[in-house]
Amino acid sequence: MRLSSLKLSGFKSFADSTTLQFKDNRTAVVGPNGCGKSNVIDAIRWVMGESSARQLRGGSMQDVIFTGTAKRKPVGMASVELRFENTYGKLGGAYNAYSELAVRRQVNRDGKSEYFLNGTKCRRRDITDIFLGTGLGPRSYAIIEQGMINRLVDAKPEEMRVFIEEAAGVSRYQARRRETLQHLEHTTQNLDRLEDIASELKSQLKTLKRQSESAVLYKTLETEIRTLKIEILSFQCERSSRLQEEYTVEMNELGEHFKLVRSDMSTLEHDLTSTNELFQRLIQQSTPLQNEWQQAEKKLSELKMTLEQKQSLFQQNSEALSNFEQQKIQTKEKIQLIELQLDTLHNQLEQQSEQLHSSESETQQRSQAFSDVKAQQLQAQQQYEHVKVQVEKQQQQKAQMQAQIEQLAKNVARIEQQKDTLKTQATQIQNRFQTEDLSQLEQDKSSAQQQIVQLEQKLTDAKAQLEQFQEQSNQQKSQISSLKSEVQVLLSEQKNLNQLMTKSAVKTDSNAVQLMQVLKLNAQGKEYATLIEKFLAKWLSAQIIDSGATFTESIARQLKASNSQDKIQLNGLPCLADWIESPQYSLWNQVAIVENLADALAIQNQLKAGQSLLSLDGYHIGQDWVIGLYFDESSQAAQGALSHRIRLEEIEAQLEILQPQLLEAESILPQLNKQIADIQKQIQADQDTLKNQQKNLQQFDVQIAKQQSASQAFELQKVQLNSQLQQLDEQLEEDAMQKDDLEIDMHSVILKLEQNLPEYKTLQYKLDELNEQVEAQQQQLQLKQQDFETTRRLAEQNKQQIELLEKDLTFSKAQYQQIIAQMEQAKKFVDPIQLELPSLESQFTEQSQQTEKLQKTWSEWQVELNNVQSKQQQLTEMRHLHQQNDEQLRTKLEEKRLSWQSAKSDLQHYSDQLKEMNAEIKQGVVIDLPAHQEKFEKAQRQFEKLGAVNLAASEEYEEVSKRFDDLSHQMQDLENTVGQLKDAMKTIDQETKKLFMGTFDRVNSELKVLFPKVFDGGEASLSLEDDWQSGIKLMARPPGKKNSSLALLSGGEKALTALALVFAIFRLNPAPFCVLDEVDAPLDDANVGRFCNLVKELSDQVQFIYITHNKVAMTMATDLLGVTMPEPGTSKLVTVNLEEAREYGLAAES
Repeated sequence: MRLSSLKLSGFKSFADSTTLQFKDNRTAVVGPNGCGKSNVIDAIRWVMGESSARQLRGGSMQDVIFTGTAKRKPVGMASVELRFENTYGKLGGAYNAYSELAVRRQVNRDGKSEYFLNGTKCRRRDITDIFLGTGLGPRSYAIIEQGMINRLVDAKPEEMRVFIEEAAGVSRYQARRRETLQHLEHTTQNLDRLEDIASELKSQLKTLKRQSESAVLYKTLETEIRTLKIEILSFQCERSSRLQEEYTVEMNELGEHFKLVRSDMSTLEHDLTSTNELFQRLIQQSTPLQNEWQQAEKKLSELKMTLEQKQSLFQQNSEALSNFEQQKIQTKEKIQLIELQLDTLHNQLEQQSEQLHSSESETQQRSQAFSDVKAQQLQAQQQYEHVKVQVEKQQQQKAQMQAQIEQLAKNVARIEQQKDTLKTQATQIQNRFQTEDLSQLEQDKSSAQQQIVQLEQKLTDAKAQLEQFQEQSNQQKSQISSLKSEVQVLLSEQKNLNQLMTKSAVKTDSNAVQLMQVLKLNAQGKEYATLIEKFLAKWLSAQIIDSGATFTESIARQLKASNSQDKIQLNGLPCLADWIESPQYSLWNQVAIVENLADALAIQNQLKAGQSLLSLDGYHIGQDWVIGLYFDESSQAAQGALSHRIRLEEIEAQLEILQPQLLEAESILPQLNKQIADIQKQIQADQDTLKNQQKNLQQFDVQIAKQQSASQAFELQKVQLNSQLQQLDEQLEEDAMQKDDLEIDMHSVILKLEQNLPEYKTLQYKLDELNEQVEAQQQQLQLKQQDFETTRRLAEQNKQQIELLEKDLTFSKAQYQQIIAQMEQAKKFVDPIQLELPSLESQFTEQSQQTEKLQKTWSEWQVELNNVQSKQQQLTEMRHLHQQNDEQLRTKLEEKRLSWQSAKSDLQHYSDQLKEMNAEIKQGVVIDLPAHQEKFEKAQRQFEKLGAVNLAASEEYEEVSKRFDDLSHQMQDLENTVGQLKDAMKTIDQETKKLFMGTFDRVNSELKVLFPKVFDGGEASLSLEDDWQSGIKLMARPPGKKNSSLALLSGGEKALTALALVFAIFRLNPAPFCVLDEVDAPLDDANVGRFCNLVKELSDQVQFIYITHNKVAMTMATDLLGVTMPEPGTSKLVTVNLEEAREYGLAAES
């Protein structure tokens, strides 16, 4: 899609219809300042839907209409049309099939805008929808006006985000999201209203449900309590009777058991007494045997302890002797080894002492030789340094003199140039002073002053005449405005009444005529139109048929004129037919008008069949009936219809009077405006002439003052120039003499330098040789010193080893003597113990046998004693058990007797309660008594809590419940809709985020590549403030700068940065065309060249239309559109095709 043409008519300075053809991809719009070039940009923005007059450099939308000039009248409408070629089908939606698309917008003086697509009227939204996602729009990055290039760099993060969103094509998603959000808000409001209604119904349901449940529960609980109580009492009666019988049987059984237990206890007491006597006898007999066995056991333990001590001591001493023998052998071997090592180390130490003596003497010799060579080196170094200082000083003097000579030569040339300049200035001043004539300037000034006086008088007369015409025009405008206001109010009321009547009209056959359409009231009837309307409410929509026609079926009401047109005659009262001009029917011929109901009732008995009365206070009275029209619903059927129709007739009559007056006033106003415009043009022309004359007068004053000051300053400048020339001659002569002196001194320095250079080189060579000798001697000395140090360290190590081995030898000999002494000591303990052990072992064996015999005897006696004691314990336990059984039987018998008595009492009590309830005992009732009792108590508590109960709430509850269910289904549908809308918004947000972030990353990458290309270095990047929905920051650092803010950049740097960003966006998502308004103004020639290269590179994909004053940018264009202003306030177009012009030039040259 590309822009093929732009047509302007009555838009700003383009008064005539003007068409701009864009034949190629690079079109330049050129022309002088103020000729209307930027109006082309405004036109493109305006036709694409711009709604802000401020963005179009105006105060209101009417400002875009051509307002006229001194020679031209203003126009009443502005129109702009864009034509696009859609050869490749890049447009979206239904317009993609069109090969050409025309978008037109027009506005009139009332401020009403109209839009057209291919000649068909449409909405503004249809225009904006076409360009969504294409990068085009009234405020897109594709249209950059004056000053916008700097605003783009200084834009806030939120404003910068808009450009990236347009490049990403997310604007269509945002439009969908706004629609979805509006739908969501509307649905949410409906849901809130339903929730309010549901809340009210819910509160009613709670009350009704509680009352209904209370009524049902009241009856249920009443029945349940009686049933439960009868079942509980019946079950308790049966259980009490059954328990009474069981307790009788159990008491008899317990009595027999008690007798048997008492007999067994007597037998056990006798056996226990016999066993206790036997146990006492056995204990007395076992005491001596136990004492004898314990003494033998004690003696055995003492013998065993003594034997174990002797054996342990013997074993320890034997092991110690064995260990001492091994240590003795090892120590002896160690002493022999240490003595052998000491002999070897003594021999090595003697050899190393001899080597140290010889190395020390050689080291002293080497050190002496090194000192001699070092002294020679120092002497040569001093000689070399002395000569070197002289040579360097002479070379420095030579360089300084050479520089001074060159500087003097430059000074001489500069002074010669200054002399030539001063001579030229003197000549120019002399020539200029001679060409100007002071007397002629004074004559011209006097003539200009006379013309100014005449023009001022003429302007005063014209302004007085203008004020008179303007006052007449304002009066006429006021009259027109008043008439327009009245007509507008009437037309608005007429429109509303027509719409109201159209809505309330009953649908009938299009050929049928209703009574409402033909009924006409006279002036008196119109006063009571509302009363007549209520009286005829049912008949206003009746179908009118001809007198010769017949009534047809399927029509509610029909009216046909009758032959009898006699009117009612009653006490001189007016008839309703007197208020109706036409038509006349019997329906109202027999109706008389009375003042009020009381008057009507007074004469009601005089009415005949078919006659009736209509009171002015709204009652219709017959022979035996009365209808209150203001209270009858059927009389409200056509409320206001007749009054509205009567009001419409009045409005039409008023409009017939006012509209001709308005047309007459409007026809007079243009004549006044024309006269005012003519006078204004004349005043403007006179003012322009006056300004020009005043300018000329000022110029004459300036020229005279210049001439006078020039004549005064000429002599002074001449003296100053001569003085400066003399000073320059003196300076020139002085510099020439100083230059000759320096050349002589430099020649002397060169001779001295040539004498010192051979000696300098010889000393340098000798010093190098001595340095090499010093290094060689130093290396040999270091090697000898290293050998001496190594030998000395080895000797020191051998001495230390000898000292350590001698200490080990002394310690080992002392240890050997100690081991021999410990062995002698151990032998003294081992021999006596070895002789004593056999006797102790024999005594231990005899005592062990005797102790074992006594233990056996005691064990046999102990077994018999344990048996008797066990039998005694068994009898004691049996007696205890029988005593417990006896006590338990006594207790059980007493409990059974009490239980039998309680069961008897309960049976009597339950039977009495059943008699009070007039109920019989239910036989065979089986229940869980605790659960039944809990259930009974719970039901009784619930019954008591109910209190007073409304038994008629069930039906009302069912009705409200049904209504609440229907409302809940509606709310559920709305909630589902809200969920779907939220899911749709979530999907839109996800898609928007994906598109936006992808575009952001790619634009950022393109910017990082394009910025260094534009600036020959540097870096630039885009960054998000926070998350993906936050604003975007732009940061740029040209090469060599470390600025922390874009505000620190110059105007040209800002312009280049903004262009780099815009072209980075175009590389990613090229819009069909790009419009640039003097974006190259702040750039120098080098940067304009870079700008042109970028435009050429992108023009293969994007169509560029740019306004420029730069010649380099003009040469880049393939088409030139020149905008001129041949007359003030009106723009014209001049077209030049550069390619054709270039071919024409080549042909002419050939």
